[in-house]
Parts: sequence; structure tokens; C-alpha cells
Amino acid sequence: MSKKAIGLTEEGILLAPLTGDALPSESDYFSLGKTYKDTATLETAEGETVSCECEELDDPEEETYIPGKTTLKFSTSDLDPASCHKAFGGTLSEDGGKWEAPDSIAPREVSVRFTTKSGLRMEIARAKIFSRINWAIKKDGYGLLEHTLTVLAPKAAGVKKMTIIDTSKAVVPPTQGEVSTQSASAPASTQSTKTTSSAKS
Repeated sequence: MSKKAIGLTEEGILLAPLTGDALPSESDYFSLGKTYKDTATLETAEGETVSCECEELDDPEEETYIPGKTTLKFSTSDLDPASCHKAFGGTLSEDGGKWEAPDSIAPREVSVRFTTKSGLRMEIARAKIFSRINWAIKKDGYGLLEHTLTVLAPKAAGVKKMTIIDTSKAVVPPTQGEVSTQSASAPASTQSTKTTSSAKS
């Protein structure tokens, strides 16, 4: 039976920082806050068609299609110091009551995942995120953090840029980081020992 993509589960949109070629583990994922209503979209832009045309013919001899990039956009309404620190970096006081912006706010590379209320889980292996403040200072508006993520080609071998999993049918496989952790923590195989019977007196 086909399944529609509807809404988000309570965990919302989760991000995990990327370092080198290694994929993040389960514990690396975090949320930037609750997703503001009607702001989340995942869209692939229209591609571009390049035609090889000549004066002698009315129709092109060849045509090449260049796909458009895929972008995830969403906004969060949490503007407290801890939320700003997660979105932009910078300095957060020990008690979490004060945030100071970094001298330069640069985009970061992350992995992304979210699950719809209908049980479809989207995983984006590698994306570049840039966040900005859109603070509506008025009675009938909320200040927002607007996040834009561009899907990039994965660096890890054998990893696809996007994956959709029907969580009601498939067991969600562990990430590469989880597999490495499990392998490292697995106990060594127990060597068999021979038992010798005691000599009779």
C-alpha cells in the first residue's frame, strides 16, 4: 500500500555535525527547536536544459539536462541563548543565560533526518546549513531562526545523498558510526579450554 508524507513526528528535524568522511552516530543528532508552522519544505529546483543548436537545422542536434539542486528550508521560533548557540556557534555562558555571536557566521556541514507522522523517514547524508535571524518585532509576529540546507554529494563511499525509509516495514539500519562503536565494544571471543580430570590416588 502506498504511503503519503504528512507532517512531522515530535522529534522534529534533527541535525548532526559532520567531520571528515565519517558519518554521525545516533547520539550526535540534535534539534534546533520546534519547526514553525508552514515553513518546512524539501524541494528540488527545476533543472536546466542545454541544447546544441545549429543554423542549418530547426531542431537541436543534442540536448543535455542539468538537474537543479535540492534544498531543505525550515524555521524555528526558539531564540533563547542556547538555541542561538546551537544554530550559529559563538559563546554560551556556563549557566546558559547569555549568548555571544561569533565574529563570523559560516555555514556548516551536517547530516539530516526527520520522520513524518505517516512513518516515512527521510535521511540526508550530507548538507550545508546556513541560518539567519528573522526577528519580527511586533504584536502579531514571532522572531524566527530561518535555516536553509543545500543537499551535497556524500563524501563517504557507498552512501546515497538521500534515503527514504518506511519505518513500518523496514528495520532502520544503524549508522556507520554506530556500527564502529558496536564493533569496538564487542567482547573478545572466549577461547576454549580443555579440562583435565584429576588423577586418582
